[in-house]
Amino acid sequence: MDTRVTVVILAAGLGTRMKSRRAKVLHQAGGKTLIEHTVDTALSLASPERVFVVVGHQADEVRTAVEARGVRFIQQTEQKGTGHALMAGRESLESLGGLLVVYYGDCPQIPAALLQSLVKHQSHSDAAATLVAAELDDPTGYGRVIRDTSGHVLAVVEQKAGTPQQLAIREGNVGIYCFRADLFWKHVGELQPNNPAREYYLTDMVEILIRAGHKIDAYPAENPSELLGINNRVELAAADRRFRERKVREMMLAGVTIEKPETVSIDDAVSIGIDTVIEPFAQILGNTKIGEGCRIGACSIVRDSELADGVRVGAFTIIGTSRVGAGVTVGPYARLRLD
Repeated sequence: MDTRVTVVILAAGLGTRMKSRRAKVLHQAGGKTLIEHTVDTALSLASPERVFVVVGHQADEVRTAVEARGVRFIQQTEQKGTGHALMAGRESLESLGGLLVVYYGDCPQIPAALLQSLVKHQSHSDAAATLVAAELDDPTGYGRVIRDTSGHVLAVVEQKAGTPQQLAIREGNVGIYCFRADLFWKHVGELQPNNPAREYYLTDMVEILIRAGHKIDAYPAENPSELLGINNRVELAAADRRFRERKVREMMLAGVTIEKPETVSIDDAVSIGIDTVIEPFAQILGNTKIGEGCRIGACSIVRDSELADGVRVGAFTIIGTSRVGAGVTVGPYARLRLD
């Protein structure tokens, strides 16, 4: 079996529940946009030329956010559902073969390890596809996984199309799939908008492939909270907090002293040398690089700057887009910027 991986990230929607004029995937958590997080995860599975982002709302801005990573794009001019998003990219995708991984661009916390395990499972399976399923405390908004009495997957029913009995099921489809690409493209033309929203649902591929005599596997998620999409500002803030907690822990384990770490914000792309001390309520943002043996004072903000070894930044100092040489002291109560 051809096990080369192609990844498609669904990022064409506006995200009305976010209540924003900005496309949902352009909101930030942990110092990166949601689409940057999901693309970076995809690049752990596939080379850039095999990673595709489906764009629609604010397509130019979404492209700009990740085009430097070398990924490719599919334009979905009309948003007619998740299945339609793949159909819009058929010309670019069908010839690539192998395995087709699909997930949403608003799920920035998906662990790369889970996707790698999903691909490994599908590679060793005789199933036409494997979807990731999870028992959810509140599955509202998620498709329900329908099984037979033996536990085999029969269908995935979307929230908008489910009966009350189906919507009472707590096992949800979290929107992460791995298809055999040859079978997916053989049958994708059978998708029909036979639902109240008149959309082409990717989840309908489950029934279509089963009807064609194939099996569908469900891969259980151990930590569902990492897989769920960001739908509002509360969930965005929670994701931001988890990313920043993870980054602070990473820095401390790498030899950086952080005083009152729960008060300090460090963006994902930041690098800090050993024996540097970060005082409470400091913010280290953007693409900042801090050398060894520095001290960043309380309530200071350093953004998109380079600080050489031994720099001292006094409390309540703001440094933006600047370079500070070795052993220099800046502040307290100073502002330094080059832009």
